Amino acid sequence: MIDKEFIRKFMAIALPVALMNLINFGVKAVDTMMLGLVGEVQLSAAAVASQLPFTQMIFTFGISSGCSVLIAQFWGAGDKIRVHEIFGFMCRIMVFVNIIFAAIAFFIPQYMMGIITTDPEVIVEGVIYLRIMSVGLLIWGFTSALSQALRSVGVVNISVVMFSISLAVSASLNYILIFGHFGFPALGIAGAAIATVVARFVEFIILAVYLLKFEKNFGFRAGYLFKRSKGLLSSFTKHGMPVVANEVFWALGFFILNIVIGRMGREFVAANAVGSLLVQLAGMIIFSLSSATAVVIGNTIGEGRYENARKFANSMILVSLVVGFVSFAFIQAIRVPFVNFYELSDTARLYAMQLTHIISVFVVFNSVDGVALMGTLRGGGDAKFVMVVDIIFMWMVSIPLGAFAGLVLGWPVWLVFIIIRSDTVFKAVLVLWRVPSGKWLKDVTRV
Repeated sequence: MIDKEFIRKFMAIALPVALMNLINFGVKAVDTMMLGLVGEVQLSAAAVASQLPFTQMIFTFGISSGCSVLIAQFWGAGDKIRVHEIFGFMCRIMVFVNIIFAAIAFFIPQYMMGIITTDPEVIVEGVIYLRIMSVGLLIWGFTSALSQALRSVGVVNISVVMFSISLAVSASLNYILIFGHFGFPALGIAGAAIATVVARFVEFIILAVYLLKFEKNFGFRAGYLFKRSKGLLSSFTKHGMPVVANEVFWALGFFILNIVIGRMGREFVAANAVGSLLVQLAGMIIFSLSSATAVVIGNTIGEGRYENARKFANSMILVSLVVGFVSFAFIQAIRVPFVNFYELSDTARLYAMQLTHIISVFVVFNSVDGVALMGTLRGGGDAKFVMVVDIIFMWMVSIPLGAFAGLVLGWPVWLVFIIIRSDTVFKAVLVLWRVPSGKWLKDVTRV
């Protein structure tokens, strides 16, 4: 259904993004796996504390995704001036986002930890982690947003280099600082936070130097940060703001779901932290497919080749199904030795086994709705539909039913987890109608 040109453009983005996500996953996994060897309290504390950086990442992803919808299509239309204006607009927003999240992590970490968990030991360790992480949160949003914007114009290789170096730095410092090697004191969770902050600064420096000194395709100049346009705010409000609102509501919903998990005990938190790594591992490929799909479809629509965009979108449904079933088989194959790697209590281990089994089934639906919603529909300018679907199923299904089942009815952990994750099934079914209908295709450069 699609020609060689589409395959070439798609793979040129998807493969580097997949490698980048694999490396970035390694950066996150190093913390979790090494802290898992220290103890369940430290693992749970890091998992709970990481909800704030994760929420910042979602805000960042929403803002950069909203801007990238515009960037990809204007790039396809050959309008570089408009691309530079959107890029500067995105960076200005990120300044405020970074400051807000860094301030929360530094000044009120106890409050943030206390919202999710009532375990005093977990709270104490989590406060240590967040205070140190606050330094890294000042610049983390820039790195993520700039990487995604560059991806929209086909620049992806620098992200692979950047995250490769970051992984080496993070793994080395985690090993040294968590356990106390080479004469350094054993800092435990504080060592993990320091290692992560240093790795984030390394990423930022590499990306900044590349943009200012070496990148030629995009042609970044510091002056772009202050470029303004009369119609830019209107375009972003119409086509980008639904993406931001989507991610903000999703982040808040995800935060509430983690409160439900946190209130159900340390064992559930630890098991969910282990299971989340498998979700992220499978999600690397899904995110790579959706990112490449969004860019290729956005560029193609910007070029005015609407029928080609429709054919490509329909083909990606089949690709996402295949990837989903492969991910199911992969998780089933590794989940038992993966869970047994961690120092967990018998209860937490049982929960982790149950959760990873459930995750392996839901990943098939994740693949379909992830590629369609985050890739095809967003790249095609159908951000409002994606927002409505995400908000409805999270806030009307997952959150109220999950909270009621877990905190009121006291249902088993595995059943509560199924309810929490059930929104992805409804979304997958819905996009199987939306994508073939073609109603998602909207050329934002001609509005």
